[in-house]
Amino acid sequence: MTKALRNFSGRLLLVGCGNMAGAMLDRWLAAGLDPALVAIVDPFAAPRAGIVQHASLGEWQAAGGVADWIMLGMKPQQLGDVADILAPLATGEVHLLSILAGVSLSDLAARFPDAGAQVRILPNLAARIGAGVSAVATLGDADAKAINALLDPLGQTVILADDSTMDLVTAFTGSGPAFVFRLIESYAAAGERLGLSAEDALALATATFGGATALLADSGEKPGVLIAQVASKGGTTQAGLDVLDSDGQLAALLTNVLRAARDRGRELADIARGEG
Repeated sequence: MTKALRNFSGRLLLVGCGNMAGAMLDRWLAAGLDPALVAIVDPFAAPRAGIVQHASLGEWQAAGGVADWIMLGMKPQQLGDVADILAPLATGEVHLLSILAGVSLSDLAARFPDAGAQVRILPNLAARIGAGVSAVATLGDADAKAINALLDPLGQTVILADDSTMDLVTAFTGSGPAFVFRLIESYAAAGERLGLSAEDALALATATFGGATALLADSGEKPGVLIAQVASKGGTTQAGLDVLDSDGQLAALLTNVLRAARDRGRELADIARGEG
């Protein structure tokens, strides 16, 4: 059941409403957010019933647009152009929310110095079904109750003392679902190569990964404990684990995956600051 959106009020402007921002918005609407209080600036976003959509910030302004909460969901490279228009409007108690990869709180504070608070949020796509995880860090006089209320319907929330690890969090949880989907896809492909039908392989892989993660979350155990409950010495599971664990290659591969995603986030931040 969708958690109700409580302790949150005010007019919300979404600047950019692609896959991630759109998933968040759809969850908020399902949780009771009044669409009449939402405006979208994005010429390509899918329309939502009851929400006014604008092709540009200029069009939104011309329509008399005002906002108490502004969420940045466009490409990080567009930050400069957006900030030039929005900074004079993000003043007083207006909260500036950002889901932009690589754009730090100090970057936001420099671009929007008069906002009541700068709030950096790193959600992931599972927010669409309320099963996501969002890391959040803030500067300024942030309304913690309202921010928590906004994030609660999306899934779990992790409050960070600062955003020094956000580039890694972006790679770890923000990009993480894509990496997991690729693992499932590859696991299914391996099953298909060894004789399963494509349909059966994907169904079995999806159920296996889903059941394993649900069991891990429900048990409260460390992964190694559950591995020991499945694998027996000299058995079939151990034979497969011996391949996975060979020379630490799996851990090394995943480390390289995360490093590449983290470093790209930093490169995008440099571009957003005009340094790239």
